[in-house]
Amino acid sequence: MDLTVGPVTGREYARPVTDRPAGCCDDNNKPKSTGGKMKKLLFLFLLVVLSACSTFKVAEIDPKTGYFPSETKADIIKHDKYDLDPMKSLVLVTAGAFVEGQVKNMKYFDEIINLGELQSIIVREGLQDKVPSIADKIGVNKAYTNYKPFLWFRYNVRKSEREAYVQFILTDPKDMKDIFIAEKRFDPVWGNDQSTWYPLCNAFIDYVRENSKIYRMP
Repeated sequence: MDLTVGPVTGREYARPVTDRPAGCCDDNNKPKSTGGKMKKLLFLFLLVVLSACSTFKVAEIDPKTGYFPSETKADIIKHDKYDLDPMKSLVLVTAGAFVEGQVKNMKYFDEIINLGELQSIIVREGLQDKVPSIADKIGVNKAYTNYKPFLWFRYNVRKSEREAYVQFILTDPKDMKDIFIAEKRFDPVWGNDQSTWYPLCNAFIDYVRENSKIYRMP
């Protein structure tokens, strides 16, 4: 027997040595393809690697550092001075439950709602005629005008010729001006919370600290 290192686990296993190359032909002399087997092994290898990475796990801020756990930083695209405190009563987050949980764990905004919850509020307040839809920027602006002022925290993907970048954006719906934009290059294979999402959240923490007089580290 020869000993071969398994491509997924790294363990050694025994494989019988035959007179002909394994996978070449079957007993009926029909060609046997090894391409499908190699693809399956590669797929299993990627599953093992990715399962070791934390992805979309809502985290608590580390009280020692004041940040979510990460060793990298996001790139800051826009960082306008803005008095956040008068607007901290409500923020609309349209970036999914994961980001909603991260913003909640910052413990700055009084109320955090998503798009579905804003739609329910519009109906409950009888504002359907004034705010017929919130599926675009015009609708969000109408909700701001006819319901109450709020900030809008959202997610975007910026694409270049060869790369994709995840962006976190904070917008004032009053005039649809983006006041904060941070981005991180997205790696679809190796990207995870620590390398992509937490750095973006940490950039937002810095922005809030620099533009709030009352925010304190959780």
